[in-house]
Amino acid sequence: MPVTEPHAGTLLPLMDSLLRQFSQLHRLSGSDDAERSAGYLAEVLSRHGLSPRIEQCSLLLSNPLSGSLQLPDYPAWRCAAKTRSFSASCPLGVDAALFYDARSTDPIPDNQMAQWSAQVKGKIVIADQGFEDYVQRLDAAGALGLIHIWWSGETALHEETVGPIWGTPVPDDRHRYPRLPVISINQQQGRELLAFYQRHPAPLTARLRTELQVAVSTCSLPVVEIAGESPEFVLLSSHYDSWHEGVTDNATGNALCLAMAVHFHQHRHELTRGLRIAWWPGHSNARYGGSTWYADRFRHPLAQHCVAHINVDSPGCMEALQVVINASGAEQPDFLNRAVRRVTGSAAQRITPLGKGGDQSFWGSGLPLHFALREEPLNKNTLSPGSGGGWWWHTEADTYDKVDLDILWRDSRIHGYWLAELLTATALPLDPLGYRDRLYKEMAALQDQLDPAFDLSPALDAMVGLRDDLQRVVACWQYDTQAWQPAIIKVLALWHRLRYSSVDDFHYDLSYHGGAFPGLRILKDQAAQATPETFLMMTTQFHRQRDRALDLLERSAQVLRTALSRDRP
Repeated sequence: MPVTEPHAGTLLPLMDSLLRQFSQLHRLSGSDDAERSAGYLAEVLSRHGLSPRIEQCSLLLSNPLSGSLQLPDYPAWRCAAKTRSFSASCPLGVDAALFYDARSTDPIPDNQMAQWSAQVKGKIVIADQGFEDYVQRLDAAGALGLIHIWWSGETALHEETVGPIWGTPVPDDRHRYPRLPVISINQQQGRELLAFYQRHPAPLTARLRTELQVAVSTCSLPVVEIAGESPEFVLLSSHYDSWHEGVTDNATGNALCLAMAVHFHQHRHELTRGLRIAWWPGHSNARYGGSTWYADRFRHPLAQHCVAHINVDSPGCMEALQVVINASGAEQPDFLNRAVRRVTGSAAQRITPLGKGGDQSFWGSGLPLHFALREEPLNKNTLSPGSGGGWWWHTEADTYDKVDLDILWRDSRIHGYWLAELLTATALPLDPLGYRDRLYKEMAALQDQLDPAFDLSPALDAMVGLRDDLQRVVACWQYDTQAWQPAIIKVLALWHRLRYSSVDDFHYDLSYHGGAFPGLRILKDQAAQATPETFLMMTTQFHRQRDRALDLLERSAQVLRTALSRDRP
């Protein structure tokens, strides 16, 4: 078989065997089953002639054990509930009056925050959302608990996290973890709760209990490397930990990565670049702890030699017929769609920027390419964000029967085409001109949302100023790839820091600070809506983040000028 085409007769049975093995294990990081699954991966890789190693990483884990909700005024009412990773643990319970926050999904202007805080202080809040930033806001306001009513109508309860820290915290992060208990209930019982709340003549009291186990645990991180002719390599990754059986989140991703390891090992003598495959622990109960640990411990080789990170999360899901690609913006769209067209006959449903999640822990590591395949059903009837849009995401129902082996093979072939090109082609599928244009449009759109006092025109002008030198370097790169590609890689890595982070290379943004230019995006309140104290803080934030943007743009301009100034034979 050619390097571009994995062999179904060999690899599908191998993948299916892993799925069946993992379907018998509850692979939450820190558990015996998780360690068994890591050992199983290493054993299978060794059996196929590869030489895996297992890194050992210490992670801070938060394991939800139980959550419950009672209404003392309605003792006969029963409600299924789950708490969330990194919620406060309150096994003795919290009793307080309920308050329904009808504005939970809306931003609260700063000059209305005191009024909103007074409403939720001392209350157990019922809300239509439970994201980390909302939990932080409730905690700061003195709320005593949160009951999140799930958005869509499935009765199954989803495991989730309210941890605000990306990866393992540092000492200054300790105070950010929630001090209030958080539970979720399904939509049907949420409506019942709201009916009680709305017709009760006096404040309705609830009793909320949560129990969690928080501990440091040593977790296994399997890695296998297939060397190429050059020291450059592509990083392919998937998290092997799961909630419950987690067959589509993420045993299917683990199986796909295993198949790619075996396939490209068979073609190892044809590879220009190497392939490094990692199976992360701590995705779920350590908030991307495994991939962050790896980024921290292998910063130098990643910066020097890694040219791409492809994350694999929840391929092969039942009914997930539509292909979606999440990409950093530095990738050639034709490259991304070429593999999809070869396998499916048509382009991806859409290509969208990477969001905040999916073990995207490498924005400060110098990699030029970051992308991931996602999939969706034709008709989505749940707001589940994972498992191919399946209602069973992060529930006990994520079992083997939710896998579609034909779709999993489709997804494996797409990854095979992507990897074959990245591992054998001299020129990487970079799109520096298109990425610069997209960055400019995104920053211009953000400017329209900011207060007029926050002027981004110097940064926009700097992007315009890059155009001529960038075009000259790209033209040279197309003529002499090996000589000019390193400069383009450096430029794209600097732009990733600009778009996807607001911190230095040795720290990570909070888990809920996402979107383009996250350090500037948080300033969307207008001066008229902010108190003088807050607007002073916003102004300070603006100057620091704009100057950071200008510095990154100037550094990228310097890379281009240096490349153009070198004498070449």
